[in-house]
Amino acid sequence: MKRALLAMLAAVALSASAVAQSDQQPPAQGDQQPTHEEKVQHWAEAALDTQLKGMKAALGLTADQQADWGAFESAVRDAAKARVLALQKEQRGNLSPMDRNLAKADRIAQGQANLGKIVEAAKPLYASLDATHKRKFIALGRTLVPERGQFAKAVRRLQ
Repeated sequence: MKRALLAMLAAVALSASAVAQSDQQPPAQGDQQPTHEEKVQHWAEAALDTQLKGMKAALGLTADQQADWGAFESAVRDAAKARVLALQKEQRGNLSPMDRNLAKADRIAQGQANLGKIVEAAKPLYASLDATHKRKFIALGRTLVPERGQFAKAVRRLQ
């Protein structure tokens, strides 16, 4: 339990350092400065990269398990990109209050669907882990999605 906590703290620290390091401007197209949306997407990707690398390192995956890691990582990245785009849509200034609420409802529904995809992609990897690594996987995986409690419940049902 102590090691899982230390691994989780290390992942959070790495995530924070990625955000701090990502003060560099993302590559802009042409001579233009990057837009706020491009910066947000860049920072979110940098933080997610760091979290995924920390999680993978903390789990200490075998060669067989690393083959299953790719599908899980891809599902997490796809969900994160969709979440950033949905949040940007929801936060546009020209939306009426009702349109903003509808955008939020769409984002929440999309988040639930993406959580299902992440859990489905995690099945083979999770099945190959021992009990200690399963606890680490749940603890660290919770930091990857906003639906933290739902992620833990869904993954525990895989046992």
